[in-house]
Amino acid sequence: MSKRFILDSSELSQWHTLVQEAEQDYGCQLDETMQNYLVFTLMRFAKNSQLNAKALALDYLTSHHLPDSLRSEQLRNIGDQCLLVSGLYPQSAEKRQVGVSYYVDLGRSAYYHISAMTQQGIADLYQQLAESFILLMDLLQTIRQYTAPALNPLAALELWNQTGSRAALKQISDRGIPAHPTLLKSLHNH
Repeated sequence: MSKRFILDSSELSQWHTLVQEAEQDYGCQLDETMQNYLVFTLMRFAKNSQLNAKALALDYLTSHHLPDSLRSEQLRNIGDQCLLVSGLYPQSAEKRQVGVSYYVDLGRSAYYHISAMTQQGIADLYQQLAESFILLMDLLQTIRQYTAPALNPLAALELWNQTGSRAALKQISDRGIPAHPTLLKSLHNH
């Protein structure tokens, strides 16, 4: 799949273009708020070599002992990192010996907790992020597919089975692997 060259020199425009191309290739259209959130999250962590360097679950647990403002910030960082790991770097889950769905569950939970503890406008945003987590992950996996497969076949089967990820199903289909639910259950049980 050839991508058009991004000629605009601003980093913001480049990320927007990449997200819009992924939306087109995936077959969806994010609303402006979700698109902007995803772009700014990509910009914020693009140069972060520490992404997934520590156990996010420990940060999640310690966040519950922080004052509300610090808790929200820490939970946002956890949710954002889980989104990026599950979408752009799912192979790092394998290195940590957890499934990608671990990051999906942890990230969604972090966003839900923020939505439950903040004022209405911000709460709506984080509620939407929690509910759209798999779609956003799928868009990031679509971006990942531009350079290399996001998941190995077994990880894609597992992610599709556990989350219903359309990007994982596409990876399975593109490799000619049958994705019948009965087969998935038998593979998962062995």
